[in-house]
Amino acid sequence: MWRRLSSRRPLSRLESRLYIDTFTIAQPMSVADRQLAIWLALLTFVTCAWFQSGGGWNQNSQFDLTRAIVERRTFAIDAYAGNTGDVARAGGHVYSNKSPALSWIAAVPYAILYAVERDSRSIAAVAFNAYVCTLLCVALPAALIAAMLYRYARRKGFKAPWSAFIALTATLATQSLPYATIFMLHVPSGALLLFALISPRRALAGVAIGMATAMNYLCAPALVIFGLTGQQKWRFAAGAVPPLALLGLYQKVCFGSFFTLSVAREDPRFLSQGALFGVFRPPSLEAMWGISVSPYRGLFYFAPVLIMAIGGAIVWFRDGDERRDLAAIVLLFAAFFLINASFNGWEAGFGIGARYLVPAIPLLALPMLHCRSWLRPMLIVLAAISFAINFAATAVDPQPSGSIPRPLEQYILPLLIDGRFSPDVPITPPWSAATFTGHTSVNRMTFDEPVVFARHPPGSWAAEWASFNLGEPFFGAGDARSLIPIAAILLLGFVAIGWKARAIPRS
Repeated sequence: MWRRLSSRRPLSRLESRLYIDTFTIAQPMSVADRQLAIWLALLTFVTCAWFQSGGGWNQNSQFDLTRAIVERRTFAIDAYAGNTGDVARAGGHVYSNKSPALSWIAAVPYAILYAVERDSRSIAAVAFNAYVCTLLCVALPAALIAAMLYRYARRKGFKAPWSAFIALTATLATQSLPYATIFMLHVPSGALLLFALISPRRALAGVAIGMATAMNYLCAPALVIFGLTGQQKWRFAAGAVPPLALLGLYQKVCFGSFFTLSVAREDPRFLSQGALFGVFRPPSLEAMWGISVSPYRGLFYFAPVLIMAIGGAIVWFRDGDERRDLAAIVLLFAAFFLINASFNGWEAGFGIGARYLVPAIPLLALPMLHCRSWLRPMLIVLAAISFAINFAATAVDPQPSGSIPRPLEQYILPLLIDGRFSPDVPITPPWSAATFTGHTSVNRMTFDEPVVFARHPPGSWAAEWASFNLGEPFFGAGDARSLIPIAAILLLGFVAIGWKARAIPRS
């Protein structure tokens, strides 16, 4: 393109800018940049790996499918149906009501663990295996998000310190952190969405978006949005076909049709009469308030730094650079938001913040990169507040009861500071409030029970260590001092990354 244009006339300012951007993207990363991307990934991974947030219906259902695939060579979770209430029923069998790709991927490391363990069905083995699968299938994608964001930012010409700051903000100062410690699909599907948007290899981008859809049904709109806004549409579509075909085959085997989603066959208690797939209705104002800024499940309440994506998007639009990617981000976030607000279970049960919007967080980091002038100090302050909130939630329990109206003030902070919360705070089941004590890792629900203490009584090893952090074996379960090592690691990591980033030239 450069040779053809230069032979006819001088380049306009916009054409020169486009050429520079294209040339920059084509250049290999410097050694220092690659090292820093690895540092960012390592710090993110270690932070996420420090915590295991324990069991719950969602993660138990996902892990039950992994166990069924490896242990019994079946997609039916009949043998594990007593572990969760998140089930679908068809043909006389019980299945997970979750989109299946996370469980498929986890079957690989689980098969290795299952082959070498003597008693893989003991609660100790189940807990250990769930932790390992969470590390490899959830925490590792979170680490890759940090690396991808940094590399993208550097190739777009942003300075190394700012690029590193935004990468860490997206992974450690948002709900991505707490959900990277749970065997759930939101963080890994977000990593796939980010890769699909920024990868110049359209066939691989298609594979990523197809896998994201097989992992998280809510990612399906990205198939259309990324396909229409990107280039090489046929390569993108061809790449998406294999994982979507696998999803269709799975649904055919389990539910009798290539197009029947697992959510359409879940427990009738969770379905609404006349709703699309039994769960989608017109969006309500209550839901839109609830998932945006409410203290109950607000995305921006629990991560106020994400508000800065709006300011960054305005700057990005005014700059006129690659508006196609900006349009894709805005459209996809709007789709996520409207789908979440239309869901009959928009609050997502037990959880911190707007869980169904978590996959969009890495995409919101891209407009945040464009913040400058007075927007940057504001972003830095909000990032510090957001980190404190999400680190506290991760340390205590990322899954507060859905019956608690203000989980941060009524549950997370009281536990972290005092080791208990007021008996007046509504919690489900109500009798469990007296046993959910401690400063850290208070979730007592294991991976083999549908209700806390259903199989493992209070005070038992399984209940006390259902959730944990890696400092607790040294300081004691629930001891706040267990956070000292990871706090030190984070402090040293921030200092080292800042020092390394400042030593890297802009280009």
